[in-house]
Amino acid sequence: MKSCLSALVAIVPLMVSSTQLAAEDTTELPVCESKDITSFSYMENLQPNSDVDVGAIYKTKTQAVIAFGKKNKLEEFQIISQDATFTPNNFGAQINMNYTVSYKPNYDAFDAFRKFADMSTVSTYRIGMENCPSDKP
Repeated sequence: MKSCLSALVAIVPLMVSSTQLAAEDTTELPVCESKDITSFSYMENLQPNSDVDVGAIYKTKTQAVIAFGKKNKLEEFQIISQDATFTPNNFGAQINMNYTVSYKPNYDAFDAFRKFADMSTVSTYRIGMENCPSDKP
């Protein structure tokens, strides 16, 4: 029993130190994985008393957003949120559609989105920069 106990006393510290070495070997530097996030909206006026399929309008705009990402070769392009509202008013109605998309950083995309979204507001920001070198915008 004493020999088993003394063997354990000798082996356990070796196991702990080898585990620590293994953990140190697998430690990697944080990866710089930034993404651009862009939000924009569409607004479309609808004629009074019209029987327009607002779901079809929403689907068409969504397909146009996806095609825009492909056309502009935005890497890892993805719609991360979207919503639509229908609002009747005294002049007919409006449908408002909002999109938020993500893609690998691309400064040229901001101007392309501005043109694509026409008269609506376009907002963009970059996330995931905490592990990037400061000289890499």
